[in-house]
Order: sequence, then C-alpha cells, then structure tokens
Amino acid sequence: MRVLVAGGGTGGHVYPALAILDELAQTVPGVELGYAGTGRGLEARLVPSISNVQFFKTSVRGLPCGLPFLAKLRSAAALALALLQALVIVLRFRPDVVLGVGGYASFPVVFVSALLGQAMSTRTLIHEQNAVVGRANRVLAPWVDRVLVSFPSTVDDLPHAKRIVVTGNPVRQDRLGKEASRDAYRWFALDPDKRTVLVFGGSKGSAALTRAVLDLTAEFSDDRKIQVLLVTGNEAAAEEARQRLRDSGARNFAVQAYIDQMGQAYAIADLVVSRAGATTLAEITSCGKPAVIVPWEGAADDHQVANAQFLERADACALIREAAILDGGLSQVIRELVHDPRRLVQMAANSRRLGRRQANEAVLGEVVGLFGGALT
Repeated sequence: MRVLVAGGGTGGHVYPALAILDELAQTVPGVELGYAGTGRGLEARLVPSISNVQFFKTSVRGLPCGLPFLAKLRSAAALALALLQALVIVLRFRPDVVLGVGGYASFPVVFVSALLGQAMSTRTLIHEQNAVVGRANRVLAPWVDRVLVSFPSTVDDLPHAKRIVVTGNPVRQDRLGKEASRDAYRWFALDPDKRTVLVFGGSKGSAALTRAVLDLTAEFSDDRKIQVLLVTGNEAAAEEARQRLRDSGARNFAVQAYIDQMGQAYAIADLVVSRAGATTLAEITSCGKPAVIVPWEGAADDHQVANAQFLERADACALIREAAILDGGLSQVIRELVHDPRRLVQMAANSRRLGRRQANEAVLGEVVGLFGGALT
C-alpha cells in the first residue's frame, strides 16, 4: 500500500499529517509513505528527517486576495509549474491513496491525483482541520472520493462533496498530556504547588500574546498562587522575554522558545492561553484543559474565531479578542479562572467531552478503507 500525503505550510496542517504518517507506519505492514509539500513551509524542516517517508517538493505559492496583477500572474505561473511537478510526483510514486491536509501546498498533488484516479486506481481524500473550509479544500471537495472534517458544523459548508466523515483532528501522541509529575515541573523550573498558566501562540509563536503576558509581570509576580510557562516560538523573542523578566525580578515565570515534549507542558497546565488554530484546539480538548482563547484575527475567512466559538458554546473556554488583551483584559480573565477551581474543573470536563482522542484511528480507518483493506 502506497500513501501520499500532501499539504503543509504551518503546524496546523503539518502536525496532523505527521500524526497520520506515524499511525500508518505503526499500523499498516509494508506501507510505503510519501509527503508532497513546499520547500519553504514547516514540512520542509520536519519531514526530510523522517527515515521512512519520501519527501517531494513543489513550487506552488499561495494566491492571497488583493495582489497586483503581475503578482497574481507569477502565482498562476507557479501553480502551472506545480501542477506539472505534481504529475511527475504522482507518476513516480504511484500512490494507492492520496490524502490532502489543506493549505495551498496540498492543491496540485490532490487535484492531479483526483483527475488521474480512474486511470491509476488512485483514491483521494482531503482533511479539513478548521471550522471554516479553506480555499484549497473548498475547490477540491467535489473532486475527491471523501472529505474528512474536524468540526461537525463544517458538514453543511460542503454541499457538493461526495461523502463527508466527521473524524476530528489527528493529534500526535507526544502532544497528549499525561499525568502531571514532579519531574515535569522540575524540567520547566516550576513549582508543583502553584497553578500553572501555559501561554503559547502556535507553531510560529505570537508576538501579541507574548507582549500581553509580559505586560502582566508585575501583577502576576504579586500573586503567590500563579506561575506562567511562556512559549515564544523563536529564540530571539525568548531571550528578550528572559531579559525583561530578569530586569523586573519576576520569579514565577518560565520562558521557552520551543517545547518538543508538549505533552509534558499540557500535563502540568491548569489553564492554557493560546490562539485558536485547529490543531492547538484539538490538543487542548484531547488533553481536557480549560483555556483562554485569543483568536488571530488575521486568519483566512476569520476561521480562528469560528474555531474558538465552537469551544465557547460548550463552555470549554473563555474567548477574548486581541484588542482586549492589548488593553490589559487578559489579566482579569486569567485571575478569575485561576482563583475559581470549581469553574476550572467544569471547563476541563467540557473540554474533554469535545476532545476526539480517536481522531487518528478514524482518519486511518478512512485511508485504509478507501484502499480496500482492513485493520487487523
């Protein structure tokens, strides 16, 4: 069985893809795996280091709205070249199943595979992580054999799809929180007797969240019950934050540029403050964590707001807009929640009910099912 995954750009597309590749490698004997993406996205950094996955690059570029004519022309030329590259990749790898994980990087390979499907006996699926369907997946939906979605509300947004299955969003096992241990607290230089607020902005970090939290240094330093684990997303921002904390004398903050073992961070978190990327929310709910969600309002089609509202309606999170956090509103929300244990417990239970820890198996089942095999 040959499976080719296509897509990438950000962690929201790449990490679910890696979760499925890992699941396929562990579960399907003799499976051959490929990944098609760009040479610029996160996939170009992570996938080539995986020994059992062939990595293929295309030169496709996004086509943002409002570009000047010449820029649009260059993007269209890049798309034409990417379609030719995709044709070469598909003919070379000859996949039995192609899974698109969204983003413009997924379009060429999935589209070519769908067109060649009958001639090559190739079956195609796409997975939509967000509550609002992205442009690439919206175009591909009528062409592919199956559409997998993370949010039940997304089903109504794809009237022309042949078949839609609600699977949830795959999460890598190392991102799932285990029981909090004293070793985990020691690793992050934190106190197990304090309530931990984990703050991060997704795979690339968030300058706005980092700035908003650092602006609360004086307030939180006076609170003996709170400590903050801040993940900046890059080393330069982390060092700047550490210097600011040294200057202020704050001792209940720990700063990391990245956290490879995110499951450990989730395990010790009593409250998570984050953006509303679909993969981040899948991790938070799979771990059953209460959250303060600050959607990035520059996201395409405002999809992060729609993602966050799904949790808010279930009372699994507090939703706060970016303008409010920059005006100091984040402090009040965090304090109210951290000092209300019963509310945290209720939100955690609601979050856990939304979590789909079996999403990996659900997507895997659809991939293998299209191939005509069965899991043993």
